[in-house]
Amino acid sequence: MTPDELRSAQKLTMANPERLRLLARLLTHPAGRCTAEDLVLRAAAEDPRPGRPEAGDLPRAVAGARAVAEVEEHLEALVAVGLVAVVGPVPSDAALYRVSSRGIARFGSAALAAPRYPGEPALDVRDHDALLDRLADTLAITFAANAGAGTVDRLVRECYAALHRQVRSAGQVPALTAWLATDRLAAMAEVTHGSPRDVLFVCVHNTGRSQIAAAVTRRLAGDRIRVRTAGTRPVAEPDTMTETVLARRGLDGLIEFPRELTDDIVRTSGVIVTMGCGDACPVFPGRRYLDWPLDDPAGRPIEEVERIVDDITARVRALVAEIDAADEPGAATEVAAEAVFATSGALTAEPMAADGTFGAGQQRGWLPRLARRPWTVVTTALGARGQRKAR
Repeated sequence: MTPDELRSAQKLTMANPERLRLLARLLTHPAGRCTAEDLVLRAAAEDPRPGRPEAGDLPRAVAGARAVAEVEEHLEALVAVGLVAVVGPVPSDAALYRVSSRGIARFGSAALAAPRYPGEPALDVRDHDALLDRLADTLAITFAANAGAGTVDRLVRECYAALHRQVRSAGQVPALTAWLATDRLAAMAEVTHGSPRDVLFVCVHNTGRSQIAAAVTRRLAGDRIRVRTAGTRPVAEPDTMTETVLARRGLDGLIEFPRELTDDIVRTSGVIVTMGCGDACPVFPGRRYLDWPLDDPAGRPIEEVERIVDDITARVRALVAEIDAADEPGAATEVAAEAVFATSGALTAEPMAADGTFGAGQQRGWLPRLARRPWTVVTTALGARGQRKAR
């Protein structure tokens, strides 16, 4: 599929207003990723209209199961065109979804402008003040137990101002503000001592090494580890060659937009991995700091980037195995063995399978999957029912 065909497919997919609403809910989810069932519950919480009465528990359960199945079909259609990515090993009984960087950049602001529930007016996507007001209102409800409405509004405006200076396309700023403000509020709401299962990857520009490490960790660990990235001098967008190599492995949807390193993100992280950023990372007691001496993939040929990705993947496997072993020593044997295998240089440019290993035939990334499908199959995947059944 050519880039033009992909953009047309994405527009066709997002013509359904329900998918815009799903994208907005994913974008403002505190965990950064969630299941289809969680999205159904969030939709019910956002809708102020009284619910329709149900005749007993069975009809309510049937209606709930049908709603989850419909949301999963919508999400699979979004995955098929690279706007949403699956977190964790695949396939999975309860898939976790997150908005990809492409989904945020291309449709995130339109998603914020769409009505959150039937009957709410749509906003003008060019009216950033109105979009920020709605975003602040949504996040104030989400984080009501941890922050007042005034605090949320100030943080939203602060993130918007910072991104407005960094981002080249003004139309993307509201969507990126939603992503950044949500994650910062989630960090503020978490315990301040830092959990060993909250991992932060930091490099200079937040476009290469840290993004690779985050993508691999999200695929290997799924919901077991919360992953964030940051840069001491972030640039406007992810590195193109890094995205290309990750796309070959089905991981390109698991990177994020570059962002600046802030104290609140460091404070909430239990493990901070630095990659060539020197002493710029603030130090908080009780955290574990690791420094990985890695080459910067920016400007390097694809063979060099492949080597860097393999190196980072081996290090991530070992880190995930170590974190798992700290909590469940008996269950970590298999993961630790994989980490040893990874360091032997046996990794290939194949995507990861369900057990976290790389293997043929398990591709999940949109680029390799769509490249194998005829256009007629792709258009079927964009229809109302999608191409894959709900798991």
